[in-house]
Amino acid sequence: MQNSDKIGSRQFVILVTFITIGDSILILPSVPATEAGHDGWLSGLIGMALGLAIVYLFCLVGRIYPEQTLIEKNKLIFGRWLGTVFSILFMGAVLINGAVYIRTIGDFMTTHIMKATPIQAVMFLLVACAIYAVRLGLEAFARTSEIFFLWFVLTFVSFFLLLTPQFQFVNLLPFLENGMKPVIRGVFSVTAFPFSELVIFLMMTPLLDAKQKLTSAFLRGAIYGGVCLLAVIFLSLLVLGPELVSRETFPSYSLAKRVHVGEFFQRQEAMMALMWFVSIYFKVVLYMYGFCVGIKQLLHLKEHQSLTLPICILFVAIAIIIVPNQAFLYETYTYWPFFDLTIGFLYPLILLVGYWIRKQMNNKPATLQK
Repeated sequence: MQNSDKIGSRQFVILVTFITIGDSILILPSVPATEAGHDGWLSGLIGMALGLAIVYLFCLVGRIYPEQTLIEKNKLIFGRWLGTVFSILFMGAVLINGAVYIRTIGDFMTTHIMKATPIQAVMFLLVACAIYAVRLGLEAFARTSEIFFLWFVLTFVSFFLLLTPQFQFVNLLPFLENGMKPVIRGVFSVTAFPFSELVIFLMMTPLLDAKQKLTSAFLRGAIYGGVCLLAVIFLSLLVLGPELVSRETFPSYSLAKRVHVGEFFQRQEAMMALMWFVSIYFKVVLYMYGFCVGIKQLLHLKEHQSLTLPICILFVAIAIIIVPNQAFLYETYTYWPFFDLTIGFLYPLILLVGYWIRKQMNNKPATLQK
């Protein structure tokens, strides 16, 4: 890892916000609407609260050996061999998640915007842009995220305000018509998709220049991203209604088509697509960067730049192999929360327990640095 790669707490907050939003801004609203119907917003609210608890778990793990990445923590806590096994499993999960994000971009672009373009061309174009960012390092694309963040916020706020006249609050009624059980099913997915996937930041916490601000920065970024996603769920339900949202693959994109101001400002779906493309681009870059750094540390290499080209090609190849078509991807969404929560909740929890056991065996108090 480059010693020059250092980011400030503000850049860390912005990156966490972008990665929390990621692909969820287009896909997530349909999940709670399918499970909870009119009460999908309640699933989003509870899911956000539980997601912040998971983020706090990441903060606790980040304070264990704060100068080490997750790969290095594994070896310090579990030993050389078992730690390597845990690291390989984690890197496999990062590879699969990153590949799915790339595939999602390809599917969206070729079904809604560039319908005559081969999906492989879209994915390779995205990866080509990602290679450049990964080679430059974390500090470079963290600074780039600051440039896009203000534009993203202004666009999102204007998008929200333009849809305000079309709110139909009757779409949120009746409240808890079918009880809490459907709401809980929706909570499960809302918690898993955006928040547990923030586990990738445990590969970057050593690069935060003010490590004492880790908890504050991590939670602030997750809250900003969570509020944005909760607003999108509310918008989708209020404007489209739960029945239509549950049938849409990308409800937010359909929502943008409803923007109508006079005869001169209509159908702003391109702006929504651009907002989504920016957020998921940073998510793909961060996952690819984390994977390159992890491989570098597993193989004890001096730098990760030489790995970027073969690893980026690997991401595209995995995206094509594990997701043969769009229908298969949507079918796996039913099971994906279990995968995400295993990596984003169970795995960090095992790390904390392992750290506590090791400290007890060494007759030392298991303290965490603040």
